[in-house]
Parts: sequence; structure tokens; C-alpha cells
Amino acid sequence: MPAVRALGERLPEAEITVFIPPCTFASGREAAVAAAFPEVKRTFNGRQLFSFIFAGRPLPDFEPGPHGVVLFLGGDLIYATLLARRLGYPAFAYTEGRAQWINQFAGFLLPDDQARIKALQSGAPPDKLYVVGDLMLDAIELHWERADLYRALQLDAHRSVIALFPGSRPYEFRYMLPLLLRSAEIISRDLRAIQFVLSVSPFVTEDFLRDALTHPSGVLEGTGGQILASDEIESVALSRACAPSALGHIWQIKTWGGLSLPAVQGWQYDTMGLAALGITIPGSNTAELAALGVPMVVAIPLNKPEVIPLQGLPGLVGSIPLIGPYIKRRAVLSAAQRIQFTALPNQKAQEELVPEIKGELRPEDLAIAVGHLMRHPEKLKGISDRLKQVMGPSGAAYMIAETLAAVLDA
Repeated sequence: MPAVRALGERLPEAEITVFIPPCTFASGREAAVAAAFPEVKRTFNGRQLFSFIFAGRPLPDFEPGPHGVVLFLGGDLIYATLLARRLGYPAFAYTEGRAQWINQFAGFLLPDDQARIKALQSGAPPDKLYVVGDLMLDAIELHWERADLYRALQLDAHRSVIALFPGSRPYEFRYMLPLLLRSAEIISRDLRAIQFVLSVSPFVTEDFLRDALTHPSGVLEGTGGQILASDEIESVALSRACAPSALGHIWQIKTWGGLSLPAVQGWQYDTMGLAALGITIPGSNTAELAALGVPMVVAIPLNKPEVIPLQGLPGLVGSIPLIGPYIKRRAVLSAAQRIQFTALPNQKAQEELVPEIKGELRPEDLAIAVGHLMRHPEKLKGISDRLKQVMGPSGAAYMIAETLAAVLDA
């Protein structure tokens, strides 16, 4: 979103086409979400991408001109190289230091010097490396005055908020939602001055939310619940941030254990801004929470490792009947032992700024970690200050747009 917005502002005459390549980690709703961005002219799915790059089959309403550029923003780098070759355009890749197919790219756009060192170690020449900043920080956009959002969510402005982030992909959401809700029930009994809010990703439909609540997965210990009320409303725009009003959804939920909490879709950054602490899984949420200075507990459950997606051959092997799940389980556990940090701010700092709880998790494990932090406000303040310092400033989208504009204007 921040990339296409910056490109639309810097290059208003350019047409932005989004290709969604096949990806093990996809939710299935990427094309629909991208198509909703006003700057995007058209979107194509993985099947259409394949037919175009391999067979040269024309795509509807797509007549690429002689001048253009391919920008890689995620997935497998090979698709960007093949698309660029088919179009005859130069290709740039925004990565966290991953540099492959180096001769096929005109440049690599990187979040920080740590990523630059990683790219150099992969063999990328220095003149192809551009440090532009962390693009995830540019996604943060606020729509609500704090007091207005408290009222809309029916929260008590005098009680601390813990925000729950169960993930955006269907398998994550289905497995993590029961665990987080049960942890919240335990925490609420121990810390009565706490209230909760559930952040629902735009990649999760209301039907899926209802199903995940009424038929919780048994992979992780947890609880379910029901939706008591559902409202689609428009936010109050923050004039000082120049943010447009935005439609979002609020559900009122009651868990089987009797805990009532709002669930919010559409304003995840406003939700983060309310929180004294977040409970999340690894991913972009950890960078965005950190940029807002929100301490967090990061859960990495390994109760059933064979259901966790992997890139490359191990991910494909996992689908083989009988032996596949065993092989994948070993691969996931091996990877978990090798990776020191999973939270993005911890990776940037190369130290555990926020706790990562890894292993065969129970709701009590998360509740204990959260309780320890919430009882020490001075520790929360120190973590908050350090997180904002580590994540640095925003502005990557502007730098990316300027880099591509220079290429197109040359």
C-alpha cells in the first residue's frame, strides 16, 4: 500500500499493475485487497502471471508500453526476473538483504545497513544496493482520535488495553485465535484492570471469523466464542495526519469463558496505538507495533510444526502422503533451532528487546509473560523507547518512488 501510494503521487501518469505470484504463505485474498487501492490500475493472479511470462498470452486490459519498470515486493525473486524479461523492463527488488539472480536486477532496495551487508555477502555489487528504509513503517496510518476510538469500541479509557493479533493467513488465524482468547481469559482473571481488543486482518472474512470462533481448531489449546453484534462504520479522519476517512468493521465478541471484547477490522494501526502491550505472532505486525513504541509478546507455537508453511522444497515435500508431514516437521524444528530471533525489532537490534515465547505453547505460557510485563510499567516504558529507536524513521516508500522515477526519466 505505501509503495503504490508513493508511486501514484510521484508518477501520476504511470499505470500501476500488480501481479500476485504463487506463494506458500498467501491468504488467498491478496488480489482483492490490492485491487481496492485507488492507485492500482489492474491486478493479475498467479495463473495469469504464469500464462504471460511463460507463454506470452495477452492479459485483459494490459498493453504495456515501451518504458516501464518491475518492482519486486515479496515472494520468489524468480517471478520478477521472468516478468521483467518478458516486458523488456529493468527490475528492482525490495528485500531484507536477500540477493539472488543478481545479474537480472538493476538494483536492490534495502531497509538498513544490516540488510546491505547481507546483500554484499550474497555477492551483490555495491553499486546495485540502495538503502531506502523500512517500507513496513510507511504502512502505518491513523484514522481515529484516541478518545473517539475508545467510545466506538466501548472501551474504558481509564483501563489499559492489550491487543491480540492472531495473524492474517487462514491457518494462522484458525490456530492462534483460540490460544490468544484463552490467554486473555486467564490474564483478565489475574489483572482485573486490563481490557482486550482483537485485531482482525483485512485478509480474514467475517464468515471465517465466525467459523473460527464457533469451531476453534484443536491444534493449540484454547477457547472459542460467539459474535454478539456486528457494525460497519466510518472512522473520524485525523486532520493533522491528513488521513482519509476509512470504512471498518467492529464486532462485539464473547468467549466461552465469559470474556467480552471488541474485534476490529480496518484500523489495525489505531488499534495498536491504543495498546499498552500486544500479543502477536512473527511478521510485519512486530515491526509496526515496534514503530509505534508498543511492547509485545511474540508467540511461536511449535505444537504441530508440520502445519507451518515453509518456502522451497521442504514446503512442497510436506504435502506428500505419509512421509511428507514427518519430513516437514523435522525441517520446521530444525529451522526453529537455527533462527535466533523471529520478531523484526529483535532481528534489527540483534537482541531480545521483546520476549519471544517459542515451543509447545499453552495459554498459560503467554499469560505468564504478559503478566510479568504488565506488572512492571517502568520496564514497558524502557522497551517502548528502545523499540522506536531501533525501528528508525519512515520514508522508504518515497525513496523507492524516487529511485524508480529516476530510471523512467532517464
